[in-house]
Amino acid sequence: MGSETERPVDAAVIGGRLVALVADRDSATLTHALSAMAFNPRPGRGHPDYEQVLTWVIESIAEVIVARLGPVPPGQDFGLDVHRKNGGEVDPATIPKSRDWVLGTVGALLSENVDAGRERLAVAGREPDPVQRATLLADSLIWLDFLLDVAAPDPPDLVA
Repeated sequence: MGSETERPVDAAVIGGRLVALVADRDSATLTHALSAMAFNPRPGRGHPDYEQVLTWVIESIAEVIVARLGPVPPGQDFGLDVHRKNGGEVDPATIPKSRDWVLGTVGALLSENVDAGRERLAVAGREPDPVQRATLLADSLIWLDFLLDVAAPDPPDLVA
């Protein structure tokens, strides 16, 4: 049996801890954790796998959206729009690249284009720039934290 540091690190546990850091506004600890993951992409020996954690966060965003709004009806696509606090829609061209990546990846998963979503996650997992890796994960965590806190209507009744 291996030591404590050789056990695999569960992506959901790490993802949950990171979301809690965002919710607590603990930017110092969050920055340290994101830096450790982004600059040390070697999983194992106590280090989480970046791609697995990112995948867990992105899939959690999709699950929260479905839980809040209901599943996409057959034959329809899921449209994601970003609105300001005053209700005005945000021009998609003004959304930073990393946030647009989050929306596109979640949108692919929600539209049942799982292969495209998985490919986007795999490409992000191979991203060589540690700053970009940290930014993608940070933006994903911020979106998830926001969605968990936002007041949403009850999901629509589904016709059985």
